[in-house]
Amino acid sequence: MIVKLPQELVHETFFPGDRIEIENFITEKWNPGFNPALFVYDMLHWSGEQGFQPWLQGLITIPVLFEKWKELVGTGRIIFAERRQNEAETFMKKGTALFFQVVFWMNKQPVVLYNWYEQINRLSIKPLNVAERLSFVEMYPAHYASFIQLTELFLEAEKQFYRTLVMQKRNQQ
Repeated sequence: MIVKLPQELVHETFFPGDRIEIENFITEKWNPGFNPALFVYDMLHWSGEQGFQPWLQGLITIPVLFEKWKELVGTGRIIFAERRQNEAETFMKKGTALFFQVVFWMNKQPVVLYNWYEQINRLSIKPLNVAERLSFVEMYPAHYASFIQLTELFLEAEKQFYRTLVMQKRNQQ
């Protein structure tokens, strides 16, 4: 299916054109095997389509995103150790997409890539200085320092996610 890219997801790193092809994908339920670089769930939401909204099911979806990153880290270390720059950029694009989903979904919102710097600063649950750090990653995706920065952002986001869950449970008691 070919979808017109919604304004909220316009970003040259992820979508160079204004249309995107989405493979046949069941959107009514959570599919942990989805490709994070396509922002499928967010795209359908911003296009006005009905489907599963993973940002409203954070207990189920966000731990899966953290696991996806943990599976990718080993590959990233090899790519950067062998200085494979073309692969590093592709790897970092996928990792950055995954991180955008983590941070927006933790805040119970679909991803907004258009003008993301302002959008991410409005979120309440996020790593310290996330916009500046993510800007660095975006500017220098093939640099090892960006890989380390993204890894640290994931670690901080994971701590905040679980800390938020604990605080919510305490408040319910």
